[in-house]
Amino acid sequence: MQLSSLPAIPITAALRADIESLLGPQESLSEFVLTATLESLERRRQAAAQRTTSPAPAADSAPLRVLVVDDDDFSHTVLHEMLLSLGVAEVHTARDGGTGAEVLAQMPQPPDFLICDMVMPHTDGLDFLGHLAKVQYRGGVILLSGGSSLMMSIAAEVAVSDGLRVLGSFSKPLQRDDLAHVLGLAP
Repeated sequence: MQLSSLPAIPITAALRADIESLLGPQESLSEFVLTATLESLERRRQAAAQRTTSPAPAADSAPLRVLVVDDDDFSHTVLHEMLLSLGVAEVHTARDGGTGAEVLAQMPQPPDFLICDMVMPHTDGLDFLGHLAKVQYRGGVILLSGGSSLMMSIAAEVAVSDGLRVLGSFSKPLQRDDLAHVLGLAP
C-alpha cells in the first residue's frame, strides 16, 4: 500500500491537542498518526489471516450470544434482525456504555460477541471498552461508528492494548455480509 492511497482525515483542534498531549518529546503528530494507521492496518491483516485459518463454528456448538451497545434505535433494530437472521440465539441490547455494563453484569454467561458504537451519550464507547478491560471480557469486540476512521483506529488501538479481542471496526451502517464474516457465520 502506498502512503498516497491512505485517506486524508481532518483532525479537529481538540483531537490534535489530545493526541499531542500523549506524544513524547521527539514525536510529531504526523509520525504518531502514520504509526497508528500502519499498526491498525497490520492488526487488520493479522485478524483477517486468523479468520481465514480458524474453523467455522460447528453446527452443534452452543447458541451464540451477542450484546449490542448503541444509542441509535434504527441501529438496534437492524442489528437485532441481522443477528437473528444469521442464527444468533440471544441478542441483548443497551443504549449506552453504562447500561451495557449493567446488562453485561446481569447476563448468566458473558456474550460471545459484543458490538459497540463509539459515540453515545452518557457513557461512550471508549469508556465502555475500558470497563470491558477491567472485567476482563474475553469475547470478540466489534466497533461501530458514524465518526472518523482516525477515532476508530485510536479506539481499536486502545482496546487491543487493554487486552480486548477486537475483531474489526466498521463505519455505520454495518453490512450483513461483514457482520456474518466477522462472527464466523459466513458460508
